[in-house]
Formats: sequence, C-alpha cells, structure tokens
Amino acid sequence: MRPTLLRMALAAGLLAWSCPAAGQARQVMSGVRLGPGDAIRLEVFPERGVLPLEGMEGQQRLDYDVDSSGRVLVPVAGVVQVAGRDFEDVRAEIERAFAAEFTGALVRLIPLLRISVLGEVRTPGLFPVDPTMSVSDVIAAAGGLTDLANQNDIRVIRGDRTVSVSSADNVVELRESLLSGDRIVVGRRSWASQNTPWLIGAGASVLASVLTAILVR
Repeated sequence: MRPTLLRMALAAGLLAWSCPAAGQARQVMSGVRLGPGDAIRLEVFPERGVLPLEGMEGQQRLDYDVDSSGRVLVPVAGVVQVAGRDFEDVRAEIERAFAAEFTGALVRLIPLLRISVLGEVRTPGLFPVDPTMSVSDVIAAAGGLTDLANQNDIRVIRGDRTVSVSSADNVVELRESLLSGDRIVVGRRSWASQNTPWLIGAGASVLASVLTAILVR
C-alpha cells in the first residue's frame, strides 16, 4: 500500500474511534477498574514494518491477563499496575509508551472483565466481557437460555447481594453496568411449571374418573 493511502487508512481508523458511538464506549469504560483475573485486549494497527512485536503481524489483537498482584505485562509498556486505577489512566500510560517508541501506529486498548454466567444457560462458565456489553449480550455469549430456564428469574449478583432481577422479555433493556467478578445467574423453572402439561392431563384423568364413578352409581 502506498504511504499516502496508508496514512488515509490510519486516519479513517482514528476517525472511526472518535465517532459518537466510540465516544460513548469510552465514556462507559471511564469508570472501569480491573483486578486479578481480568485482562486487557491490545489492538495494534501499524504501518508496514513499523511495529515488529513478537506474535503480532499486521493488524492483530492479543489479550494480556492481569496477574494476582494486579499488574499486567504489555509489549512496549512493560509491567503496568492496573488494580486500583481507573482504566482511562492505564490506557493513557500504555498509549504514551507506544507513542514514544513508534509513529504512525494506532493502538486501541479494551478492558475485559471476568464475569461468571451460571444456572440455566447452555454453556455456563467464566467469560471475558467488554464493558460495553449488556447483560443480554453476555447471556447470548453463554449460548442463551436452556429450555428449563425460569425466564422471570435472571439475576446480577455482586458479592453477596443481588443488584438486579429481570425477565427474558426485559433483560435486553437492562442497563446494569457489569463490574469485575459479577455473576449472572439464571434460575430454573419449578417442578410444577416444568410438568404443567402432565399435571393438566393427570388432573383431567382424575376428574373424568370421578365423574364416571358418580354417573354409574
């Protein structure tokens, strides 16, 4: 790619990152704080031959875990203290390190929160979650609800308290901001609700038997 075209492409990338939607995303992330078990996603858009980082060729993204001491090892920036700091401060420190070493490279950093999705979802477990994702986005990442899910019992649990309860119909509109370590728990339908058709059929059979016994007397 010619230098002029390459500069135009990078400018377009910067413009996209500064658009209103991206600005809203950065606003969402402004209060984010990471801790051990979370991660930082590093995306680099270099000019050809400018950024020879190990494991990165061309446009790449790599995730770097926050260790038990609350620090993360990032190329170029080295060891960065993450725990206890606003993510925007961490972002600024890493971007300054790249700017000091390279020119013409666009660097984008995304915090990834450790969120548990438990209960009646198809693939329960731990998920790295972008703070711009909603509760419904995270449930979708876990494969969605199972057939046994209680669609009126979707909870966000933080520590030992429930911070929100929603239904499957309303969870799309739920704007609860997720924090590192949060758990999304989907309840299971009661035995009676799972077996409603059988109970109705059994009840009808009993009623029919009683009526028959009364009529033949």
